[in-house]
Amino acid sequence: MKPDDDPEARIRQLEQAHNGAVELGTSQRAANDYQTSALPPPVYGPPHQSPYTAPPFGVSFPPGPTKSGAPFGLIFGLVGVVMVAIVVGIGVFVWTLSSAPEEITGRPEIANAPGDEPRSGNVTIGPSREAPSVLPTRADEPPKVAVAPAGGQYSVSGVDEDKTIECNGSDISVSGVNNTVTLLGHCVRVTVSGVENQVTVDSVDRIGASGFDNQVVYHSGAPEVDATSRNTVTRG
Repeated sequence: MKPDDDPEARIRQLEQAHNGAVELGTSQRAANDYQTSALPPPVYGPPHQSPYTAPPFGVSFPPGPTKSGAPFGLIFGLVGVVMVAIVVGIGVFVWTLSSAPEEITGRPEIANAPGDEPRSGNVTIGPSREAPSVLPTRADEPPKVAVAPAGGQYSVSGVDEDKTIECNGSDISVSGVNNTVTLLGHCVRVTVSGVENQVTVDSVDRIGASGFDNQVVYHSGAPEVDATSRNTVTRG
């Protein structure tokens, strides 16, 4: 008799197959339940809020930090007041120096000149004494007399000259501008040229005058005169 033909053996095989199927189904369900229960539920955070949107109703943000310190206008105003005060102080100082009298201190005593008043410790500077521009001359000093060479020639020239000459029988020539010449004694000849010369001669043989506005005066004799129109020869 074959094992397949044994009914009890067949029943045992069927029971084993059924039990194995039941165990397999139970183990799969348990495994699925374990995997499902092992995953935690997802956690959702608060919704994203843009920083530029208004806060929700009932929510307020703390105020931002405030700037401390004085404003720029106040600083500029203080600087302007200080500058004005400095300028005013300098102006007062300069005005005080210019209005104060100029004095020299520190000299307790100074020797007094005759006729001066005594001087104290403070000396005030007054107007200075001006020296005379022209020195006095001696009125009684006789003029210097030049002596011409006997029978020779002698010349006088220049500007604003005052000469006294001893003729000594010579020829005298006068030229230049505004000269005053006095001829003493007897002259053989007197020749005058230039401008505005004045010549005085004691006696002379011949007189010649040229140039402009010259004057010749002789004291004695009858000299031979040769003068142009703008010159004068007279006896005096």
